[in-house]
Amino acid sequence: MACLGLSGCGDSGTHTRLVFALQPSLISKSSVQASGVRALTSEPSLPDIVSSDGLSFRLDQADASLVDIRLTLGTDRTCADVKDSLASGVGCEDAADSGRSVLTFAGPVLFDLVNGTVLSGGELEIPPGLYEGIGFRFDPIVSGGDGFRARTRIFKDGQEWSMDLTVPPGETLGFASTNPRLPVKEGGSLRVTFRQDTWIQDLPLASCFQKGDLTLTDSVLSLDAARGECQGAGDRMRTSLRAHGGMSAHSF
Repeated sequence: MACLGLSGCGDSGTHTRLVFALQPSLISKSSVQASGVRALTSEPSLPDIVSSDGLSFRLDQADASLVDIRLTLGTDRTCADVKDSLASGVGCEDAADSGRSVLTFAGPVLFDLVNGTVLSGGELEIPPGLYEGIGFRFDPIVSGGDGFRARTRIFKDGQEWSMDLTVPPGETLGFASTNPRLPVKEGGSLRVTFRQDTWIQDLPLASCFQKGDLTLTDSVLSLDAARGECQGAGDRMRTSLRAHGGMSAHSF
């Protein structure tokens, strides 16, 4: 696997990173700088995600395997402006006509989205400067598995159930910055974020749970097998995940 930027490259200088994470997340300066290590369990937990009728789920884990990452440079910025500062394994393509130039990362890169850390594939180093948008594709986390998986838990009536939120491999997503000239400083990070508070906010899961319309197998609830007013809940969750993401610049 190609070294995509930092970990294992033998370079201890100041780097600017492309990071994928939840919003909000448990990301911290130490976690960004410690690739491949999950945060300690003593760290604070994430806010619960909540359905439209108030059923709360604790979000414990969220991972995504990414390939074909294409990061769009900001207005009037071309490959000539960044070619001398690209890390090993990072490509750049100038668009035809009046399109934007893009940085390319082949992947796969596996991200722990809760902590914003890379679990495998090497960190993504980018040149400081202006950025506009990003596109990427989910790859199987494990052979034959999902490209994105979030693990949640619910405690109700003295019992515990789990529910996995998944996106299959092959799905392509893209997010744009609200600022087409989003500035990322040297040593900082460009964060691509998924807004988990939106994933189930339009689903009446409390009602479906009460009616038995959420299929339960070995203490695991399935949105894809839901019935009644929650039929199609898995697809509706994935639609929300695709629609609600963003980009922001940070100092670490």
